[in-house]
Amino acid sequence: MHIGSTFYDQSELKEFGFKNLGVNVLIKRNVGIFFTENISIGNNVRIDDFTIIVASREEVVFKNNTNIASHCYIAGSEGFVLDEFSTFAPGVKIFSGSDDYSGEKLTGATVPKEFMGGKHGRVYIGRHCILGAGSIVLPDVTIEEGCAIGSLSLVTKNLSGWGIYAGIPVKKIKDRSRKLLELELKYKENFNV
Repeated sequence: MHIGSTFYDQSELKEFGFKNLGVNVLIKRNVGIFFTENISIGNNVRIDDFTIIVASREEVVFKNNTNIASHCYIAGSEGFVLDEFSTFAPGVKIFSGSDDYSGEKLTGATVPKEFMGGKHGRVYIGRHCILGAGSIVLPDVTIEEGCAIGSLSLVTKNLSGWGIYAGIPVKKIKDRSRKLLELELKYKENFNV
């Protein structure tokens, strides 16, 4: 007997009105997805338990072969892209917008936008990236292809590709192997992707 949530089937997912919807998409029934008309999902995408995705203004994109583990939060209203073969461990948080903490502006969701401030901008996560459990990415950040982000890290600026990063804020620890690019080719050959 299976206890816990199950996945929506493809016919149910089609009814949600996604901007684009690929095949072999697995989304748990207890995931919160808001403004589906601004969300594009590629092929072979999995989104797990208790994740929340918000796309109220700009497009949120999950490209092919991406995985969002449980308890993630993607505030993508200013735009968000998760490129191919990238994955989030549990509890990753993505913010494409932030409040102003200086005291110069009002804060919170109940205040009209003209009284608010803070940094806003699209978050882009390149191909073959992995973000460790509990990591946070702040607005207007690009994480280039092949980056690995250690658990509980804070990403506040753009990151160059093929590095392993960790810390608060993140710092580059060392270079990351590109062997996985060979594995990607074998995967595509074996599964006719």
